[in-house]
Formats: sequence, C-alpha cells, structure tokens
Amino acid sequence: MREALPGIRAAGADVLAVGTAAGWQAEALMQGAPDRPPLGFPCVVDPEHNLYRALGLGRVAWYEWATPRLWRNYLGAFRRGARQGEVTGDIHQKPGVAVIDPDRSVRWIHRAVTVGDYPPIATVLAALTPTR
Repeated sequence: MREALPGIRAAGADVLAVGTAAGWQAEALMQGAPDRPPLGFPCVVDPEHNLYRALGLGRVAWYEWATPRLWRNYLGAFRRGARQGEVTGDIHQKPGVAVIDPDRSVRWIHRAVTVGDYPPIATVLAALTPTR
C-alpha cells in the first residue's frame, strides 16, 4: 500500500492498517528502519479481532497451511524482499482490504482466501471511485 499511497490520496481517501500484532510492531512499521521506509499511514492493533469479525474475515484452518497458494504467496513476498519478523499476532487470521466510506458503510471488500492473498492495487484504486 505504501507505493499506492499517492494514488489513494489523490482519490480523496487514506489508509489505515489494522493488525493483530503487538503495539510495538505497529509503531516500528510506522517509523521505518534503515532497511525499510516508514509506512506513511497509521497502523493500529486489534488484538480482540473486532474489525476482522465485523468485516467477516475468516481464519486459516490447519490444513490450509499445506496449500500451494499459501506457499506461493510466501515465496513471492520473500522474492520482493519481505522477511518474517517476530510473530506476535494471530497467524490464523486471514487478511482483507476494505474501502469504508465516511458514514462507516463498507463500499468494497476483499476477503482473503489465505495468508498473503491481497487484491491488485488497481482493483483497490478502482473501488475508491465513487459510484453514481
């Protein structure tokens, strides 16, 4: 999302990352590191999974850890330079991406099939265009 931030803001929107990890990890992501720039948007934690439940995001079942799609996602992230840090959150929580309007209605949502399943940025940007 960091790379898409200018386009997202040009569409009149913003980004809020929500995770299940420790608060210090969210803070570290926002601040950046010598080998990683800051996120450029807020990152908060939801250890009780309130937002995940409200958005209907699923959980990774034990057998899904053996699926080729999950491991392709991990390998792709590794090739792009992502590295797994300390695990403090809920590894079974599936991710999602939502476009939420100011009135808190969900305009668009992508519910991940497995870990690392994110929509293309172009799809997210298209969802930001107001419907008529």
